[in-house]
Amino acid sequence: MHPANAVEIFRTDPVDRAAARDLQRRARTGELVRLRHGVYARADAWAALDGASRHLVQMRAATPLLRPGSVWALDSAAAVLGVPRLGAWPDRVHAVVPGLEHDLQRVGLTFHTGWPRQSGRRFHGVPFTDLAQTVVDLARRSSFSEAVIVLDHAVRRGIDFEELAALAAAGGPWGQARAAQALECCDSRHESVGESFFAARAAELRCPEMEPQHEFRSAEGIVDRVDFWLPREGIVIEFDGRQKYEDPAMLGGRTGAGAVWAEKLREDRIRARPEVNGFVRVHWGHLVAPEMLRAHLRGSGVPCC
Repeated sequence: MHPANAVEIFRTDPVDRAAARDLQRRARTGELVRLRHGVYARADAWAALDGASRHLVQMRAATPLLRPGSVWALDSAAAVLGVPRLGAWPDRVHAVVPGLEHDLQRVGLTFHTGWPRQSGRRFHGVPFTDLAQTVVDLARRSSFSEAVIVLDHAVRRGIDFEELAALAAAGGPWGQARAAQALECCDSRHESVGESFFAARAAELRCPEMEPQHEFRSAEGIVDRVDFWLPREGIVIEFDGRQKYEDPAMLGGRTGAGAVWAEKLREDRIRARPEVNGFVRVHWGHLVAPEMLRAHLRGSGVPCC
């Protein structure tokens, strides 16, 4: 069971006023947290959730307020589908209502106009948009980096570029240019959110053309694959996330120290190749500070604006 589905929700009953006052008292003492008017959850269960799971609980809290025919969309569909995001997950939940004349706002809930493509599945009885529709809708409304990240997520899961481009074009002019620009940057070879984020930043800084997941093969048959390769400049760029040295799934049975040593040997092999003129490591701190990234890349010999 997903952690968000295990969280018990308490709702006030307008008929049982004593029970409603008891929930309000428990919220004042900190035992419960208020999700929306008249809806609560245990504070300890809420504190244990990540941002996406909290958004899912907010969706459950808002379900009785949905209009007939509603379809979870945008951030709410993304939370169900496991689409990554850069910023914090919003408290506001989103649904599309086919045939609605204009968007409607309620406290913590937005009803959008549109005719959504449904996934064929439901979250607590309510359908949600499919992956392609969800990421295109988000890309039209997001920053360039966020758009690349969500679209890359879709193409890594087998969604065709043509399908995404067609959905972006069919949605009208608003946000279409942003989605189209982000699609030009997308590549299924971006293997992580960090690599997608870097690719977006590199495009914004007008870095030279680079090849994701380039392989160097030694005479002994050792294959070293790098995150990005700039063939004209002979420069390797690696996105260096901490999870490479901490995540058990990525360590493959090695210790963190063993992973660091293996990475050092790998870098030495790559640097020793005659076509390699430089090796640059980029981390998350560079990506969230574009000026720092620009200075770091230019200082390492990577041309950028």
